[in-house]
Amino acid sequence: MNLSRIVAKEMAKGNCKIEKGNILEGITPSIEWQKWLSYEPDFEKNRIEYLETKKESELSHEETNELNFYRRNKFFADMFKLYNTKKCNLSEYMLVYDFMSNESIEKIMLSKLTNEELEYAKKEINRLNEIPEKELSIKVNEGKNLAVYEKLSIVDSYILHVIANIDFVRCNENLNNEINSQIEENNVMRQRSLYNSLNI
Repeated sequence: MNLSRIVAKEMAKGNCKIEKGNILEGITPSIEWQKWLSYEPDFEKNRIEYLETKKESELSHEETNELNFYRRNKFFADMFKLYNTKKCNLSEYMLVYDFMSNESIEKIMLSKLTNEELEYAKKEINRLNEIPEKELSIKVNEGKNLAVYEKLSIVDSYILHVIANIDFVRCNENLNNEINSQIEENNVMRQRSLYNSLNI
């Protein structure tokens, strides 16, 4: 058992949630997971209905895996709901923790969006990527409110997820530049102080 799982188990005993992934203040990774796993687009519903009309013996290996994938998503949508209300037991808590640690939310997102939605999202993300940093941060901050996030369409939720990552990277770059600037300024001040002390 690795150290992170040991820590997670101890935190579960104290009724503390662990989040794995990017946190948008009021929007935690587990809230994102719950939204996306609970969402069933029409094409997915139709596909599940079709697969469930077949007997298990009639399903191909690929169809069995596909149906298991949909069932797993539904199961974990329920698990995340429990996790977010802190009503899960230790075993359920660790199931959710392991799922967040090992799965890709982006993969789930892409599997649930239509080609048209993805095309629209791509254009909107490219447009937002070109706006000034301050404007992008404002746009991201608007979506961080839980009440606002819950009302976002699924495609707008995806766009927020991507632009929040862009904003995070930009902010980190600015922070690193500021730190490097301060380090450089401190080095200059040290050199001046040393020069002054040697020339007293």
